[in-house]
Amino acid sequence: DIEPLLSFTRAWRLVKFVDADMLTMTACSKCGGKFVTEPYENARHFLCGLCNPPARAGKSKAAKSLMVH
Repeated sequence: DIEPLLSFTRAWRLVKFVDADMLTMTACSKCGGKFVTEPYENARHFLCGLCNPPARAGKSKAAKSLMVH
């Protein structure tokens, strides 16, 4: 009763991209988990989205400094 997270077609394309060296697996430097990334990603300093979540839109320090009151 569980819906598949990845269709067969999308999984096949993912495998083909990895085989063609268009995607690679990179280990997070903090948690050690492996994630699919682009091959030119800096593997030494890579942080996954779980260890370094992106800032919410408009909530970062840079966005606050640009606000006009």
